[in-house]
Amino acid sequence: MNKSMTQGPGHPQPEIIEAYRDYVPPCNAKRIVETLLRYAPPEYLLGLRSIVLTNSSGLSRDRRREKTWSRNHKVRMAESLGSYTRATRNSAASIQILVDNIVDSFPRLVLCVAPLRNIFFADVLYHEVGHHIHATRRPEYREKEDVAEAWSAKLSRDFIQSRYWYLFPVVLPLGLAINLGKDAVKFGRKLRCRLRGRR
Repeated sequence: MNKSMTQGPGHPQPEIIEAYRDYVPPCNAKRIVETLLRYAPPEYLLGLRSIVLTNSSGLSRDRRREKTWSRNHKVRMAESLGSYTRATRNSAASIQILVDNIVDSFPRLVLCVAPLRNIFFADVLYHEVGHHIHATRRPEYREKEDVAEAWSAKLSRDFIQSRYWYLFPVVLPLGLAINLGKDAVKFGRKLRCRLRGRR
């Protein structure tokens, strides 16, 4: 289990913990997450203690069977891309990212293109950060998943504009391609869930 702590201007960043089981990510997920966190406003990360990078096999049996909300529908934790755990009296807030599921959700060619790879990870990480913002900074009286999705879109857009400003001539077609890819992935997940339900 590997840990790292990066520092923002005056604010400690969440601890990044790698906890894989019989799995070696095909990309440096920790470095990607560190990069994404540097572009998130530090005040939005206050109270977020850790971000655990793991794989579905790294979850306990009970944890794998748990259900979590994912884009307005429930899925088993082992099939999710990430999850957010709110702070309690006994524990701080944390985020869990399932790296294997993220990597499996996009074409392998994406791994070779840093901007695309980072954007796919940003969509998941910033979605969970959005849950943290909703819980601690900007409460809104509407569906939690919609709020998290809105924050994911905003933070991802800010990241792309700051990190990849030189790609603006291709950002629009790139965004369209990414959205089409995400829609295809979502459709595939729904189809698999329905087929499982008929067995």
